[in-house]
Amino acid sequence: MTERNYVAGKKPNRHIPEEEIGKLEMVLEGDVNSSPAAPAQRDETTGRISPFWVRCWSCNKYLTRPLSPPSKVAYTCANCGAVNEI
Repeated sequence: MTERNYVAGKKPNRHIPEEEIGKLEMVLEGDVNSSPAAPAQRDETTGRISPFWVRCWSCNKYLTRPLSPPSKVAYTCANCGAVNEI
């Protein structure tokens, strides 16, 4: 069995203060890591690590959150605007 390469976002069941909501980023088509289903390593010279994937509960698109550890409780989907609790 393979591991999931993403976190499934959940619909919040409580009010989340605006300062605790981050923003998810869309991934451009053709990007090296454009899907968690087929992860590819980025060029080591760029210094970037694979993104942290979140699947939106509303539109089911895969988006990325910032590379830093999750400091936010929830993130807004850049595609549909839904709030995804992690």
